[in-house]
Amino acid sequence: MICLPIIGVQSDASAGVITLTDVNITDAMSITSQTGMASGVTVAETYAESTLIPYNSLVPIQPDAGHLAIVTPGQTYFDKIVNFSGFTSNEIGLMTFQITNSTPYNWSDYHFEIWNTSFTVREQAPWAFPNSPNFILPLVSDQFTGLSINPNVGSLFSFLNSGELHEVGVTGIYTLRMELFSFANTGAGQFGLRQVATVTPEPASMAIFGIGGSVLMYVRRRRGRSTSKGNVPS
Repeated sequence: MICLPIIGVQSDASAGVITLTDVNITDAMSITSQTGMASGVTVAETYAESTLIPYNSLVPIQPDAGHLAIVTPGQTYFDKIVNFSGFTSNEIGLMTFQITNSTPYNWSDYHFEIWNTSFTVREQAPWAFPNSPNFILPLVSDQFTGLSINPNVGSLFSFLNSGELHEVGVTGIYTLRMELFSFANTGAGQFGLRQVATVTPEPASMAIFGIGGSVLMYVRRRRGRSTSKGNVPS
């Protein structure tokens, strides 16, 4: 990979073009509109699925650990292909996502993951050097409050109490900035972008525990009554 510029001295892109394509157009997670702008694109989306599965984040630390992802009944995610062209070195591609939570859940986290275009391999991050003095990294965010690379995998997340709104019915605005030329080593290309809303499993787990506990107490009481009746002389 090529040597990367330092964040803070990059200028906004003015000539680059970014468009997104929804991979699964028949599910309840959809792009409702996208508007091109000088530095990228603004995308309006609706996230309206309700199936929960364990979230395999590849980053087994908080805020990811132990969360459940909201997916389709077929357990697919909100995947898009990002197409870009016309970018030169030091130009920033800006993607602003206006995402309406139409799921039944208040989200605890919201994530962006970088994949290949077939969504079979997570994008490795040899271009990221988080321990360097200048923290060289060609993807940052205005709203997202966390960036994890473990091991060598980039995952942006906005978590509960981070300033983003994740409640049911709310439209959150998430901004992703990428120095696309350095990221892809070319001014034009494609990559996969997966968006994942997650919830914590505690409420459901507590409900199950409560039901199980009630059943156990009922069984114990019934056994106690039966034992007492069996000890009564006839």
